[in-house]
Amino acid sequence: MTAAGGSHIGLRKNNEDSYYINEACRLFVIADGMGGHEHGKMASRMAVEHFMQMADGKGSDVFSIEQMEQMMEEANQAIYSRQEALHIDVMGTTLTAVKIDGSHLYAGHIGDSRLYLYRDEELTQLTQDHSYYAELLRQGNTEISLENCQKNVLLKALGPEAAAEGQFFVETVYPDDILLLCTDGLYNAVSHAELQQLIEQTADLQSTVNEMIALALSHGASDNITAILYRHDGEVMAW
Repeated sequence: MTAAGGSHIGLRKNNEDSYYINEACRLFVIADGMGGHEHGKMASRMAVEHFMQMADGKGSDVFSIEQMEQMMEEANQAIYSRQEALHIDVMGTTLTAVKIDGSHLYAGHIGDSRLYLYRDEELTQLTQDHSYYAELLRQGNTEISLENCQKNVLLKALGPEAAAEGQFFVETVYPDDILLLCTDGLYNAVSHAELQQLIEQTADLQSTVNEMIALALSHGASDNITAILYRHDGEVMAW
């Protein structure tokens, strides 16, 4: 098994996270909904299902970052149209999607879910958090803390606006690289060092995902917790 995932409701009444693993074409998607219990869950599910549909029926076409951008644009339009039809103020979701094609990683990202890369005994965050708190840090405000900041305020998401500007990039991946996709329910409760230690010690990906979720819960995590782990074996798979 090269990939594993899991999700936990935490202390919430509903799980607004959604995720998707397709090992056959190496497509991995994670989303964290916003806009109330029902609408947040609907938005994250719609985003993930859109990527699932795009994976169906694909042949051996070479993947491109332009395809990732198109997939995200179409998912955004679908959620925005549903929001307009339901006449609700806010319906949206984070989205972090990864497609592995040969030795290349194609990523599309918006919001504050995350993509990490573990290589050479170091865990590195590849995505940029599109949140109010993260933006303050990028502007050099070193005195701000999560406790006195609106940490859950997103500056970008899929759905609330007719157009969404995400982050897109391509990375080279090597055998034994490990990717971690997760929602904020995990990384807000489990430190970077703890995540790295769990990945360093992993023998079985599913067991490590379970351990991550259990550790977040033991730390008092109240939010939904979702994680995907993928270990690159270097084989070329058709898209």
